[in-house]
Amino acid sequence: MQNSPAAAEHRALVWIAIIALAGLSLRIQAAAGALWLDEAWSAVFAHDAETPLGIFTRINHDNNHHLNSLWLQWVGLGAPPLVARALSVLSGTAAIVVAGSIGLRRSPAAGVVTALLFALSPALVTLGSEARGYVPMMLAALIAIWLVDRWLDGRPKTDHPIAIAACFYVGALFQLTMVFAACAIVGWAFLVLCYRQGPRVALSRTARLFGPGLAALAAAVLLVFGPALSGRAEFTYGAYQPFTLLQFWNAVVRMLGFAIGVPITTLLLPAGALAVLILAGALGTSRLALYWIAIVAFPLSLAMLRMMNPGHPRYYLLIGLALLLLMGEGLAALIRARGWRRLAAAAALTTFAAGSAWANLDLIETRRGDPGPAIRAMAARAPGGTTVLVERESGIALVVVAAAEQAYPLRYATACPARPYLFIDRYGAGSRGPPRVTRCGAAYRAIAAAESHGFSGQNWTLYERVD
Repeated sequence: MQNSPAAAEHRALVWIAIIALAGLSLRIQAAAGALWLDEAWSAVFAHDAETPLGIFTRINHDNNHHLNSLWLQWVGLGAPPLVARALSVLSGTAAIVVAGSIGLRRSPAAGVVTALLFALSPALVTLGSEARGYVPMMLAALIAIWLVDRWLDGRPKTDHPIAIAACFYVGALFQLTMVFAACAIVGWAFLVLCYRQGPRVALSRTARLFGPGLAALAAAVLLVFGPALSGRAEFTYGAYQPFTLLQFWNAVVRMLGFAIGVPITTLLLPAGALAVLILAGALGTSRLALYWIAIVAFPLSLAMLRMMNPGHPRYYLLIGLALLLLMGEGLAALIRARGWRRLAAAAALTTFAAGSAWANLDLIETRRGDPGPAIRAMAARAPGGTTVLVERESGIALVVVAAAEQAYPLRYATACPARPYLFIDRYGAGSRGPPRVTRCGAAYRAIAAAESHGFSGQNWTLYERVD
């Protein structure tokens, strides 16, 4: 009885729960520190919208992840960072359980390994501990994958078009990259049915299962872009960068690296992902159509469409999600084998764990370039409040939200004359400001600074005016 399939599955569920709790603890630690650039602007937009309806009608900005913005508006501009990020922290923890359940459908080992990968992956720890909509969107996509996987296996009473529609709709209102995940899921189901029953039957069955979901997805997209399409407001972007192959390639490589715990930029990562895909068939890995669409066809399609702002790795979260699911099942198959295959799986998991630990500890230590120390430095010198000159518009939300979190009466200016303090933010590693600068005819010396190295964050330097 102890070695029965039911007992093995029960033990796997216990381990998945333990791993999820460990993942929750890791995400809580990573959620410390004041909100970084994108989070801070989301909080400011949500506050300025004033009402829940305003989230949908007044912001019209790509930094508005609507359901996440509703949460930020509800908790308030000065909410503690962990409270502002709680929605992602809890969604990321739930995603560990759902991913483990998807792996468990193949074997107990696959369930445990998949949960471990989702719990430790630096990309998911980062996105799962910040006040953005990416990880809640990923959770919706994983639930849809779990539902479709059961349906494709022919389980009775597993056609749940309304549940899938809810996943597509809610996921898109958290983050519009749900459109990419939905296309991959629908394409996966269609290709599997084509192989089994031919294109005509496949088209009919796919339409019945996903028709409501695609309609719900279209409704969500219209809701997001409705004010712009009606002419009442223009949809704006925080930044606009035309497509370049270099930015696109770098973003995809960074997503791959941070997803699997190898946070370095090297051409070996895409080559390795392709090799894993090719070898997966020999290991009897299932869901191959989904993985090929998500890992290969999806980024190639975006490259051919020359998508704007291609340099943000988080846009390619679907690649990381699919690769982790693939690795969970593949590594479990190697673990069940003997000889060198088991050793190879152990080496891969050790490399993943070591690289993930390094990246996650760096995230916890640097706190995405936490702007909170800048506020504390000014509060120590001017307890009653002060004025800071913010050099770049991007830095406004950083100081406003960090000051609100500490209830510090801070005013900001964006133009001369010189003020008592100067705040300069920069994006990208190694961009810390010099020790002394001159602005508006006044000399300033650096008194605080922070630098981020990972998937998210903003570098900044705070200066004090020298009389």
